[in-house]
Amino acid sequence: MRYLADSTARKISKIGLGTWQFGSRDWGYGEPYDNQVADAIVRRALELGITLFDTAEIYGFGRSERILGRALAEHRESAFLATKILPVVPVAPVVEQRAVASANRLGVSRLDLYQVHQANPVFRDGTIMRGMRALQRVGLVGEVGVSNYSLERWRAAEAALGARVLSNQVRYSLVARSLQPSGTGPAVGPVSPGQPADEPGPDREPALPAREPGTRRGPDRGAA
Repeated sequence: MRYLADSTARKISKIGLGTWQFGSRDWGYGEPYDNQVADAIVRRALELGITLFDTAEIYGFGRSERILGRALAEHRESAFLATKILPVVPVAPVVEQRAVASANRLGVSRLDLYQVHQANPVFRDGTIMRGMRALQRVGLVGEVGVSNYSLERWRAAEAALGARVLSNQVRYSLVARSLQPSGTGPAVGPVSPGQPADEPGPDREPALPAREPGTRRGPDRGAA
């Protein structure tokens, strides 16, 4: 397993385990999955060296956080825990209350990474970042992140926080490649048949030079 260099005080694996399916009826796995298989998945991830575990308050309406917290109960020091707030009412007191609720469901006293799940289309990020600053000040939140933000809004969120916004979690997979650069140039070259899109060929840089799996470079250094 490879790890991000000097990102935070806690080691972050470049591959993380997402837990949207834990406790969510949308996936149709049922109670045996949540009570047995999910634990086995987390244990295997730890064995493989994964330290980044990502969840959200909306995943299974809190059940994902509870299941993940239970599975990591004996391995807290090995895990970098990330969860998300859905900013429906993004005022500072609500942000603080929701962070406490997520921490309680996860069974922890600190959220390593607390992310804004979506950019609110009505409210800018000033009020939500006031809540994030307060959470960092009291030690409940280590790092602040965002999700599904444009680069411009990511930068605005960082300015509102007055500190780094560590990550921007965006949709990218083998079937959703809209964020992948296309064409040729100094950073992107042609992909040989059978060559993974993010694997550098002999004469080219990686296709996603600004993207790290599971976390993203800060807005001051560019973003995918």
